[in-house]
Parts: sequence; C-alpha cells; structure tokens
Amino acid sequence: CSGSCGHGRMVRHVYCKTPEGRVVLENQCPPESKPLATHPCGERDCAPHWLSQDWERCNTTCGRGVKRRIVLCAGISGGKFQNFDEEACGGSEKPEDEATCFERPCFKWYTTPWSECTKTCGVGVRMRDVKCYQGRELVRGCDPLTKPVAKQTCTLQACPTEPPDESCQDRPSTNCLLALKVNLCSHWYYSKACCHSCRAVRP
Repeated sequence: CSGSCGHGRMVRHVYCKTPEGRVVLENQCPPESKPLATHPCGERDCAPHWLSQDWERCNTTCGRGVKRRIVLCAGISGGKFQNFDEEACGGSEKPEDEATCFERPCFKWYTTPWSECTKTCGVGVRMRDVKCYQGRELVRGCDPLTKPVAKQTCTLQACPTEPPDESCQDRPSTNCLLALKVNLCSHWYYSKACCHSCRAVRP
C-alpha cells in the first residue's frame, strides 16, 4: 500500500485477453466487467472519497478525440474495499471522468483553387493541385478512394456561331471534295476554304 487512508493506493495492471490468453485491445472486452486497476488501502477504515482509475485510450487514432476514466466514490469499511453512492463523497469536487485528447495529425487531402478554364467559350478544362498532408508534412498516406478530382471540364459560355454566308465560294486551289470525304470541315482552314461545300455538313 502506498500510503495512509485516503491517500494509499494499491495498483495493478488490467488487460483484456482472449480465452487462449492473448492480450488484445481493451475495446474487445465489455467495459462494465472491467476489474478496477486502483484500490484504496490503509491500516484502518477509510471514509468515502473519490477514487480515479487510469485514463482509457483516446477514442480516435488521429486528430482530436475524447478519453475517459472511471471515477468512483469508494472507501474501506471493516477492512474491506467498498463502493458508495456519489452523495457520500459530495463534500469534495468529483475529478473529471472525461477529457479531450490529441493523437498524431490525421492524413488529409488538400486542394488548391481551380485554374482558369482553358477556353473562353465552349468546353474547356480546368485543373488544381491535390496533395496529401499529415499536419504540415507532405505524405502519401491518404485514402485514394476519397481523393478529390484534379481535372474537370468547364464551359464559361457557348461559342458564337456565324450565320451561313450564302454567297461564299470554295477556293479553286483546295480539293474540297477530298476535304468532305475525309471529314475535314471541322478544321478551321477547310471550313473557310471550302465554305460552300462544308455548308451541307454544318450542324
């Protein structure tokens, strides 16, 4: 025993084990059946006082979480450990049984703002950087399934369409029949040089 009544403590380690005797994480055992790791002790009976157990693990593996512990109103009566109702310890302030905790920083995706669209009209593309950080450190541990997209199409406005010029003529120096045959009317040069022939395939 580490001291006199009200200050003395007997401490032991409490583990969660499988039937085969293998030590596992505490959350695999029912918390309501967990034996106390700290008992009051002394050479004489102890009046009821607050008895705090060890803090449990933080409830998160990264970032901010919550940790809990059992706080009992206990004492020694007739030489034996005894639990009391909390009212019996009401003369003193009950220690906290819950507190915030912080584990290592979480892996998190960060994105830069989108770039400008590559086209002022019609369908273009815009891009952004997507990087994985742990705190301030650039890492590779983020979940690829949750990675934000780094590239997407964009349309600022529809492109203006020129009304067909009924009087336009094909340039004699251009083989417009071949241009039609191999679908070159979408090319800017042939759309002008073969404007008469290409008029038939315009949407």
